[in-house]
Amino acid sequence: MRSVGGGAGQGFILVATLWILAALAALAAYINAVAEANVAQAIGIKRAIDEDLALRSTEATLLYLLSTNRMNHRGLLLEADQRFAELSPDDLPPIGDGELWMNGTVYQGLGGVCLAAQDEMGLVSINQPRAPHFAALLRWFGIGPADRSRLVSRIADYVDADHALRLGGAERFAYQRAGLVPPPNWIMATPIEMKRVLGMDQLLGVDQQRSLFPLLTSRPLTGYNFNTMPLEVVGAILEVDREVANAIFDQRLQAPVRRSEQLRELTGSAVDIPDEGMLQLPSDFVRLMLWHPGRGGRWLVGVEMTPFGETAPWRKDYQYWEPFAAHDTEEPPRLATPLL
Repeated sequence: MRSVGGGAGQGFILVATLWILAALAALAAYINAVAEANVAQAIGIKRAIDEDLALRSTEATLLYLLSTNRMNHRGLLLEADQRFAELSPDDLPPIGDGELWMNGTVYQGLGGVCLAAQDEMGLVSINQPRAPHFAALLRWFGIGPADRSRLVSRIADYVDADHALRLGGAERFAYQRAGLVPPPNWIMATPIEMKRVLGMDQLLGVDQQRSLFPLLTSRPLTGYNFNTMPLEVVGAILEVDREVANAIFDQRLQAPVRRSEQLRELTGSAVDIPDEGMLQLPSDFVRLMLWHPGRGGRWLVGVEMTPFGETAPWRKDYQYWEPFAAHDTEEPPRLATPLL
């Protein structure tokens, strides 16, 4: 005869065993989930490190090319054989093995990084707001006359060295009354500082700001370089539409734009720009733009090339992150081979 007590004891052991197995299964699942999370985190960290390394490597390579290669009117000449000896112009080939245009054209860099370079003399200076081309650029983006006048006055009050109030402008008292940091009464270090100007968000919409800021520079401009200007700046200064402005792009594919008469012949614009104010080659002030597609923004680095400097052949003057405008593309053009 089977013992009743023995059956109950075996049932208890079976139930306890099942509970232990369930607990072990739960513990194993927890450990597996933690391990998967740690692995995913490690993969994410490695990807971020690899992307940052690719971006910094692309930047370093670009700076090296800028400091060791020659320029034509469009931008940087790329040569497979680096030339370190002093050679006369007659000994150098007229063109390189490739070109990197310095008008914001997008190229493929290292590790999927997108890059572009912009000669800052092809932009509009935020620290010269009363110059005619600044107002022309505001008009290009649909800013009305009253808002243009107010914006010019407020930026002028922000960067000038005095505390005199312009009509429609704003000085220290107006900023304090609005609970804002007073203007430094000094030049802006970067275009993004324009966000600190009183009433900026009311005078310029978010999309207008994102479209306008990349076309501005904090550098003092010494002339007009139509060979490196973005399309929007060409159209704004010459007061022509995009289709007409493209005639300047077509011309500089063949030869430099160096005379004001060429502007009239190509676009019909009668803007009076003296020939001595027409720059033919990219300047030493270069803005580098680097980003990974899909990140929603890019790094902007302002560089001054200093080939005769005592410490380095270039100097970084500023760096900041900028979100893309709604109409910007984050993808580089399809190239047979990467630029870098």
